[in-house]
Amino acid sequence: MDRVRGRVAAAALVVMLLAIVTGTAVGERAQDGNLIVSLNGGVAPKELPRHRPAPIGVRLKGEISTEDRGPLPRLKEVRLELAGGRLSTHGLAKCPGARLRNADIHQALNRCGDALVGRGSLEAEIFIPEQRPFTLHGRLLAFNGRSQGGRPAVWMHIFSSAPPISLSLPFVIEPIHGTQRTALVASLPEWIGPYPHVASFALTLSRRFTYRGKRRSYASASCPVPRPLTGGFLTIARATFGFEDEREVTVESVRGCRAR
Repeated sequence: MDRVRGRVAAAALVVMLLAIVTGTAVGERAQDGNLIVSLNGGVAPKELPRHRPAPIGVRLKGEISTEDRGPLPRLKEVRLELAGGRLSTHGLAKCPGARLRNADIHQALNRCGDALVGRGSLEAEIFIPEQRPFTLHGRLLAFNGRSQGGRPAVWMHIFSSAPPISLSLPFVIEPIHGTQRTALVASLPEWIGPYPHVASFALTLSRRFTYRGKRRSYASASCPVPRPLTGGFLTIARATFGFEDEREVTVESVRGCRAR
């Protein structure tokens, strides 16, 4: 019994030391050469059950920059791994990607508002030969749907009024077997062109809906810490960015959680 208590005390000490050293945030910045990628995240509420998923909202913010403030490499692929159980879409309306074509924010909401699962923003640096680069500020909406191949997906709709741009990309949902994680995977198509280079994004995924008389949540998570600990760490998300210059950078966001 004393040995068990000693192990529990040691584990508690490690958790407290990590909290002091990291401020409950671990591994939120990665660098490859002059390329810097960061990821911040959070969930609400922070107090969660130990052994069963509960409804949450997930907040993510990613940034891509260069140490020397030089041109950003062009982003080709994104993989976002989210903590918690599988995204729950059973009974939630679906938005066909074709409905979002050439839509502004209000049109997208009018056409697919019943499938809305998130909101956010995106910034991209636009590099055009023989012109000074400028920043594109876009609003982002996330909708439940299916990819062109029929797979479950999140359609990310991005709209900018100046310059006028409207585009939608499917992030295919891929369950990660053997874990309580789900991945959202997207490839940026060539038709977007060589000029926009993603600089940052912010996204909040949160949706409650009713199906067959029961309240459901699009996203869920638990705080799986052993007793008698009451707090621990939860990997909110892990992001892998693949760039046109063949570099691939992975970064994750870790936050404290409280178990109930």
